[in-house]
Amino acid sequence: MSELPDDRRQFGRVTPVQRIRGAVGGVPVYVIDLSLAGARVAHQEPLPAIGQTSVLTFEWEGRSFSGPCEVRRTRVEKEARSKFDKALHHTGLYLMRTDPESQHLLREIVQTSVIRALDEQKANARGLPAVAAMSFQTGGGDEYLRCEIRHESWVRISTRDPQQPEHGFTISTSEPPAKVAMLCRAYELGDHDGRRLIRTFAALSISKAEGIPTRRYAP
Repeated sequence: MSELPDDRRQFGRVTPVQRIRGAVGGVPVYVIDLSLAGARVAHQEPLPAIGQTSVLTFEWEGRSFSGPCEVRRTRVEKEARSKFDKALHHTGLYLMRTDPESQHLLREIVQTSVIRALDEQKANARGLPAVAAMSFQTGGGDEYLRCEIRHESWVRISTRDPQQPEHGFTISTSEPPAKVAMLCRAYELGDHDGRRLIRTFAALSISKAEGIPTRRYAP
């Protein structure tokens, strides 16, 4: 998606714990990932051509989303195996200006996905059973990455100090850059309580006070 007309372009996508069932126009789809500005959906029936518009609708935790969208790109993810089978397509959608309620729902999905990912880090670090699908790898050792907002900009510092900063968070240095960027964007989106939760879960994710070896996730 290039040259989005508003500041939503800065927010990266998240993958919900479970795929969300929805529709584009009258075509059934599954929402694979989404952000404030766009979504990627899986479908078998054809959608409008690239550049054309439709309406994306879906349900999330008993709440409804509906918003106009533009088809930006599409590809065949899985070819049909026979004449009785249908190909699976993945299509990228640009979400046009949505109403405040739908925009708020998108923000909640982004925040919830990040919090659940951090909760999984906590489970890995403490050796507890998973309570959400794993989204992060928890690294061992004493090397950390501190992400801190200074003068309205992010500063990232490698450190051995596991303490959480007042304006930011500290996580394992093994986290891939894309995940670090997603956490930074989610932190920017969050209110006071949301940011506090991110710091709390980040602290738990790197805590090894009990001396329990970290269980590492292998996708």
